Amino acid sequence: MAELARAGKLREALAISERYVKPGTRDADFLRNCAVLEKQLGNAGAALHWALAAEAITTHPDTLMIIARGDMRAGRTDASVDRCQKILQADPDHLPALLLLAEALESAVRTDQAWQVLEQLRAHAPRMDALMLVRAEHMRAAVLVHQGHYAQAIELLDRAVLSSTDHQPQLRRSWFLRAKACDRVQRYDEAFASATKANALQHASFEPDLYQQAVEQLMHFWTRDAMAHFPTSECGSEVPVFIAGMPRSGTSLLDQVIDAHSQAAGVGEVKGIEQFAMQLEQGSNLNLPAPECFGLVRDRAFKNAAQAYLLMCNKLAPGAKCVVNKALSNNRILGLVARLFPRTRIIHSLRDPRDVAVSCFMGGFNSNNYPWTSRIDWIASAWTQSQRLMQHWKHQLDLPILDAHYEQVVTDPDTEFPRIITFLGLEWQEGCARFYQSKRTVRTLSYDQVNRPLYATSVNRWQHYEKFLASVQWPAYP
Repeated sequence: MAELARAGKLREALAISERYVKPGTRDADFLRNCAVLEKQLGNAGAALHWALAAEAITTHPDTLMIIARGDMRAGRTDASVDRCQKILQADPDHLPALLLLAEALESAVRTDQAWQVLEQLRAHAPRMDALMLVRAEHMRAAVLVHQGHYAQAIELLDRAVLSSTDHQPQLRRSWFLRAKACDRVQRYDEAFASATKANALQHASFEPDLYQQAVEQLMHFWTRDAMAHFPTSECGSEVPVFIAGMPRSGTSLLDQVIDAHSQAAGVGEVKGIEQFAMQLEQGSNLNLPAPECFGLVRDRAFKNAAQAYLLMCNKLAPGAKCVVNKALSNNRILGLVARLFPRTRIIHSLRDPRDVAVSCFMGGFNSNNYPWTSRIDWIASAWTQSQRLMQHWKHQLDLPILDAHYEQVVTDPDTEFPRIITFLGLEWQEGCARFYQSKRTVRTLSYDQVNRPLYATSVNRWQHYEKFLASVQWPAYP
């Protein structure tokens, strides 16, 4: 296994390890090697699984690093910082841990501390490889953006990052960061050009007509008449709440406002129901009537899925009366949500499609999951299909669905915030208006926005980029 890994044959090494692994093994070295191999192959979830198993036996910097990065991705920045500091207590010159510590602090918008770590890292520049140097300079630019030093950040990116590497994932992140900095100093043409370069590096593929057909197939399958024969969990819990809407439509803001309530919690983008939906889709035969179309998946499976989700909610937010899930796929699975949680509530987050388009295009989404974010016209098409789906659910489901328009939420929070809280069956609390004081880190592209007081400058942001949007036929928006 080790020889194959040293030779760069990572998949072969991993295959051998999987062949000989035994359930419940206590071989920490073996588990750690599995974690490192999965990390090198880009399998973050599997790497975290093996790292946690190894770390439960004995601690090691390699596994602590994997777990710390997993914590940061999940928004547990305090935990990520603690693990990095544990590594550095044993080895103050552990450069990857220093860099990850800076990244975790920047994610938590603890910019002064992040800058101090980056200055410490700078002293070790001669020991750093080329990519690590570039990553460190990118982080310095990110901190400068947080601090409002936009022109300095742009100069640093141009000088020390964008001209210093051909590593495409890093280039993509840095072009998006440059787009943000240029936008903040009103260099809008440069901002759009930088975002265009970043999106071009994704090589995304998207077919609007096929996407529309998929939505129509979904709407044809999940109808009121058909769902009357679908399996159901008969779950009576009102704890699960779902926010549905396009990315960058205000879902993170709503999540934070609700999470600020003492009897509610936002858990971000939880994937449990989405995974169950994928299992259903893979095992379904749409040519058969319900419930035969679901094969062997019947009421018991739905009950188990609902119970598993409720247990996860209780683990993440013990005692909460409302637990809010804002996964970006929620608008596609509300039919399933209704069969799992007949007493749930849905908040539909809406925003002007032109503002959504600009924000998505300049945001840096995962092109595998959201390829349509890399072109303005594709975003307009996806927005249209999202609204079609939501109108479908409003007519076909017996669920309360509340529309929350981003523009109204940010310009009239005194009305909108209490309206949203009341919709959830909770009494209004003034703390919800101070959502930005929460120490909770939101792992979303808008993480540096929902952790500061409410502002309305993003309303009609599209007007700065009007000439780049002119060729697109935009759907009507209230």
